[in-house]
Amino acid sequence: MVNLLTADLNLLVALDALLVEQNVTRAGARIGISQPAMSSSLQRLRRQFDDQLLTRVGAAYELTPLAQVLKEDVAQILRMVERTFDAQAVFDPALSTRSFRIVTSDYCLTALSGKLMSMLQEEAPGVQVHFDAVTPQAVERIKETLQSADLMLIPKGHFSGFPHTELFTDNWVCVTGATSPERTLTVEEMRDARWARLFGAEVDSTLADRRVYDLQLGEKTDIIVDSFLMLPFAVAGTARLALVQERLARMLASVAGVRIMQLPISLPTLVECAWWHPSKSADPGHQWFRRLVARAAAQLDAQTTTNTSPSIQPEAEPTFELHTAQHVPA
Repeated sequence: MVNLLTADLNLLVALDALLVEQNVTRAGARIGISQPAMSSSLQRLRRQFDDQLLTRVGAAYELTPLAQVLKEDVAQILRMVERTFDAQAVFDPALSTRSFRIVTSDYCLTALSGKLMSMLQEEAPGVQVHFDAVTPQAVERIKETLQSADLMLIPKGHFSGFPHTELFTDNWVCVTGATSPERTLTVEEMRDARWARLFGAEVDSTLADRRVYDLQLGEKTDIIVDSFLMLPFAVAGTARLALVQERLARMLASVAGVRIMQLPISLPTLVECAWWHPSKSADPGHQWFRRLVARAAAQLDAQTTTNTSPSIQPEAEPTFELHTAQHVPA
């Protein structure tokens, strides 16, 4: 076991740069040290791990299997260290230059980011926000994800046991490239249609997708995508169907050239939430940031009250209390 009292933890910074750049010169430039100094760090790291970490293949370098395993772990550790040193007893957003990291879907980013960025520019112009795409792996490793991120924006029902605040709600509709006017689909049309779906595997799908699959209404899937924004474009020009959040469908319908179809079945209402690790609950900067996100979402739902779409109902402004997630069945 490594003795942290004698270990040179600065090597973690060099290791991260080497794993990202896969090149000694570029890694040195990334962290502001010379090529010889980075070469020296690489040699020390090779002795530490008893592994080459970078191996030459032709004119380039590739990561060894151990280095590939280390890459995400090292990046996560450094993010946690940065947040540790960013923590302050008193947080002043107007003066802060802190960075916050949000793991989210492209749907939630599209719906929320405009209002959030506007509020951020006005209240905390020096604060940075990094958005990372949510993946099935991020959900599977939820504890590690929440330890390394400040917030994860994902609906209720995928996991439980972590503090959260509700942000906004949405309903599900189908989009299609067919030219028929907007209407309610029939169950037979859903059963006979070919589909485009997110991720494809049932375990990785949304709760609404799982419900449609359980009813044997969306089994003919021949297009798989890995983001919500792709779905309307994937069915454009065809009679295929895709299950999409209504806010996103109405934003993209004219751009993608698709029609919105209402569903003949009841699906779980999407309740988008902001989740965080309990260790961050008392951090004043984190408290301010999650309240900012919730306030932006409250404006989003307030705007919904003037939306002419009858299928989206306004929701109450979200609360900011800590509470434990309850599983919402599909």
